[in-house]
Amino acid sequence: MAKDLNVSRLCDIYGMLLTEHRREIVREFYDYDLSLAEIAENFGITRQAVLCNIKQAESKLCEYEKALGIAEKTDRLAGELRAVLDVLPNGAADVRARLLTIIDDLQR
Repeated sequence: MAKDLNVSRLCDIYGMLLTEHRREIVREFYDYDLSLAEIAENFGITRQAVLCNIKQAESKLCEYEKALGIAEKTDRLAGELRAVLDVLPNGAADVRARLLTIIDDLQR
């Protein structure tokens, strides 16, 4: 099963909207890179149940992003801040450093 690493990011943003059970399964699969068999053993369920939970969580996370657009807005804002960085004069090192920190925070 190919992993869409954007799902991990969406889980960071919207994970609290999932059930705890589903959120933990998604985290084990995407963040801890465990196999379906390992996750199934951890939760005492079948690999098929793990896969179903992952697919359902992915679908929900995409629905939340489509409705709310937080990831898209964050990306757009980070891009706009990078554009500001590009036009700042070289003498504005403090401002540049602060903007880089803000961009890093947005992307986490």
